[in-house]
Amino acid sequence: MTIKKISTALNWTGGLSAIWLFAYPKFYSLSVLINILIPIIGILFALKHQGKVGIDYRKWNNTPIPKIDSAILFPSFALILRALIDFKIIGFKNIFIYALIISVPLIIVLFYGTKEYLIGKKIFTGIVWAILFIFTFGCGTAILTNALLDKSKPEFYKAKIINKEIEKGKTTAYRIDFEPWGPILENDLMRVSKKEFDRLNVNDSIELELRKGFLKTQWIIKK
Repeated sequence: MTIKKISTALNWTGGLSAIWLFAYPKFYSLSVLINILIPIIGILFALKHQGKVGIDYRKWNNTPIPKIDSAILFPSFALILRALIDFKIIGFKNIFIYALIISVPLIIVLFYGTKEYLIGKKIFTGIVWAILFIFTFGCGTAILTNALLDKSKPEFYKAKIINKEIEKGKTTAYRIDFEPWGPILENDLMRVSKKEFDRLNVNDSIELELRKGFLKTQWIIKK
């Protein structure tokens, strides 16, 4: 297969896997793993074909070079969105540290392989790309790894719902507020599915499951 065909295949796979994880997350752990692997494969592909694959429009010997931006960005956004929807994290310090450990080496390899954003006027664009990759792929991977690989014993708490609210913007979110519980000394909140939002009422009690986290970052889910 040619570089262009492989790049196209990677982009399509990245887009479809992102839709799978975000919109229809069946076989959850497998879909997470695939969305982690595809950007890494795309970056290594760029390293193998240095200068002949890009993440921005440019030419090689007066011919537009294939791009792999979709193979990297779509799964990265799916990871962070799925992570923020499904898991509530208590304290992000360790998550940010591991996000940097995960993503900085990959972004260096990507820029070296594509020969983009390292010099000249595109350095600022490269900084934006790096920050975006850290907060999507890095944080998403760290949050999901922290939860999915966690084997700690759960602690269970109950909290009373004190408010419900529908948040409308580019997307609609369903939020419940509840009283202090366990290690949380102030009113807390959680975003839930529309089905759960409709089922729950103010003054209902919800059961929360607290775990220590694989990356030593506590996280909770509603039982």
